[in-house]
Parts: sequence; structure tokens; C-alpha cells
Amino acid sequence: MFRRLRWRIAIPYVVFILLIVLGLAVYLQRDVAHLRPAILAAAALATLLAVLLALLIAERIAQPLRQLTHLAERLAQGDFSGRLLPTTQDEVGQLARAFNQMADQIQVKITTLAEERSRLAAVLEHMADGVIITTGEGRVQLINPVAARLLGTIETAALGCSFAQVARHYQLIELWRRSREQGEQQVETVEMERQGPFLRAIVLPILGEGVEEKGRIPAAQLVILQDLTQVRRLETVRRDFISNISHELRTPLASLRALVDTLRDGALDDPPAARRFLDRVETEVDALTQMVQELLELSRIESGQVPLRLAPVAVADVVSPPVERLRPQADRASLTLDVDLPLDLPPVLADADRAQQVVTNLVHNAIKFTPPGGMVTTSATAGADEVIISVRDTGIGIPADDLPRIFERFYKADRARSGGGTGLGLAIARHIVQAHGGRIWVESVEGRGSTFSFTLPTAKTITKP
Repeated sequence: MFRRLRWRIAIPYVVFILLIVLGLAVYLQRDVAHLRPAILAAAALATLLAVLLALLIAERIAQPLRQLTHLAERLAQGDFSGRLLPTTQDEVGQLARAFNQMADQIQVKITTLAEERSRLAAVLEHMADGVIITTGEGRVQLINPVAARLLGTIETAALGCSFAQVARHYQLIELWRRSREQGEQQVETVEMERQGPFLRAIVLPILGEGVEEKGRIPAAQLVILQDLTQVRRLETVRRDFISNISHELRTPLASLRALVDTLRDGALDDPPAARRFLDRVETEVDALTQMVQELLELSRIESGQVPLRLAPVAVADVVSPPVERLRPQADRASLTLDVDLPLDLPPVLADADRAQQVVTNLVHNAIKFTPPGGMVTTSATAGADEVIISVRDTGIGIPADDLPRIFERFYKADRARSGGGTGLGLAIARHIVQAHGGRIWVESVEGRGSTFSFTLPTAKTITKP
């Protein structure tokens, strides 16, 4: 390919050598000495022309080579827009066209890799599982936001650190080490800390070339962290729900069985005793009926089958009726029932009956768990776009470990002191408040009382045209 190029460069030197030989030959010819000046002048002129021709050819070759070098430097810096314009059909032109084809292919490959990297980054950014990739030496090469959150670290701070520094949990570190040594997938469930995330950790070795000769040490390792905290919590709630409903049903059913056996054994022959036993039977049946009704109501509320009739309503109309209905019960328990409502409270957008049910459940709960001589106060304060209604008591309080689960169905903080009730009132209150777009929470110190609060949105003023 480069034969013509070599000849083009070699011709000037061949001409120059021939001229020198010719000059020497002329010099040796003694008989034509009178032609020597003319021959020397011709030789000098030929030499000058040869040099100029060589420089012209060299420049013609060097210019595209300089352009090629410049474009190669731009390619090395990541600029793939430059191209060479072939001006000849010789070897230099072929080199320019080959360079352009190479630049096009590199640009296509780089674009493809960038798109794949962008897609991979988007997947890692939005996937629900945590992903960590470590080198064979255990340095973190990649970590996505979910993994950083689960391990309580920052992505930028974790990169380049050892896996042990990032994981900071002996089970995860041991799982990673075992997978590295055995060259096999390892799976284990890990509870990071008390009340912390519950993870399913999967460590996969990524085997590279030459692994067999290196004792099967992986070239890299993939760590997948699946957050099973919510699944575990739902499993706990399901297990507790079955246990609690079994307990709640067992007590009235056992009472009914005892009452029926007593009546069958002869109490029917004693009318006063039979009447008392029948009253007890009626009480237990009412308790079972209330439990079933509340379960059905809770199920309907959770499934959205109970539409809310929202309308502007005064906060006093939400709070006062339930409090007044429960005041006789508070008097029998020797409790002071107080209401503190500012006069300038804005109306709320609520279903009055459902909102009153929430207040009823909270006040009834406070009365039940407050010793004689205590006080139950229902108050309200206005926020930016909501009204906060609170029921504060001076009762027995709630243990700190029970606070996160106090609004679950059938959950009772202290069954020995819980007395009657189905354990569904707070769950129903929570779902009603959430259906209104509000929030409900509790603040309590064991032995010093509790404060249950919930919010209702304020009614927006409608201007008539």
C-alpha cells in the first residue's frame, strides 16, 4: 500500500545522487573543462529544484498526518465530532477514510455504552432492593441509594471503603467473607438492630478469568439487600390478629358455655337464677355482636365501602355531643370531663357522624384507663390548613414499646388492666381520620397519662359568583 509513497519520497534523493555523480564525471573529463561552469550551475539548479520538490512532497504528506494527530488527541479527550476530509486517493487518503470509520464506530460504541450505563443507573436508582458491588479485595465499587439508606451511610462516603466499614454488622460481614472463600451464593436473614430494618441478604460471587488458578477468589462480589421489615411487620400483625381475635372470642364463648351448662344442670327450675343467667347470656351475646359489627365496620372502612358525607361543620358540633353522652359514665367513674374549645376555631370539612365516632372512641378510651379522681380534657387548636383535636387524660399511660402498635386491630397495651372492650376502637378511629385526609397519633408516658390527637382539614371558603 505504501509503495508509491516510498517512491515519492525517494525520487528527490535519487535525482540528487545522480546529479552528484554526473558532476563528478564531468569534473573528471579534462578535455571538456571549458564546460565545467555551466555544468556546475546546472547541477546546483537541479539540486535546488530537487530539495524544493522534496520539501513540497514532505509537506503534502505531513499536513494530513498532523491533522490526524490532532484529531486523535481530540478522540482521547472524548470529542468524537472531528473528521478528516480525504483529498487524494493514495495511501494518505485511505488512512483518512479508515480513521473516519474508526471514529464513527467508536462514537457508536461509546453512545451505546453511555445509554446502557444510564439505564443501569436508573434501574439501580429506583429499584426496591439495595445493591452493592465490591472488588475481590473487598472495596465498594458501587452502591445504590437503597443500600446506603438500609446501612445508614452515604453513597459518596461508601465508595472505595471496605465492605466491613460500610456494612458494620457482623452477620453481613461473615456472609460476605463466606461467599468469597467458598465462591458460592450465600443467603441469610439479618436483623440490623432492635426495631431496625429486617433484611434478606444475598451475596453472589462474580468469577473472572483465571479464578481457578487463584483458588476461586471472586474477581468481584454482588450483595443484594432486600428490606423485609414491612413483610415481617405484616406477618406479626397477622399472627397477633389471629391470636387476639381467638382470645377475644374465647372469653365470651367460654362464658356462654358455662351459663348454658348451668342452666341445663337445673338452673332452669329456679326462675330468679334462670333470669340472672339469661341476662348474663344476653350480655355476652351483645359483646359478640358488638365485636362482629365493629369488625364488619372496620372492614368496610378499610375497603372504601363507607362513603363520607363531607360538609363544613363547626368543631364544637364534632366534640361536644360525644363528650356530653359520655359525661354520665365519667361521673360514675369519679372523673372530671372538661372541654376546651377556642371561639375562633374555623369549621372543618368532615362527616360529622364519623368524626363524632372518633371523639367518642378516644374519650371512652381515656375514661376507661383513668383512675378515679383523674381528669379527661378534650381540646382543639387551629393550624394552617387543619384543626388539631386532642384528648388528654391523667391515666395509667402506655408503655413506650406499645406505642407503635396501639392503633392495630385487637392490640391492647396491657391486657391485665385493659378491662372490657374489643380492642377495635382505635383502629376504627385511625381509618376514619385517614379517610378524611388527616393524621392521628399518641403521646404517652407510662404512669403519667396519654394524649391522643388527630387532625381534620379546615373547610375552604366558597365564594359565590
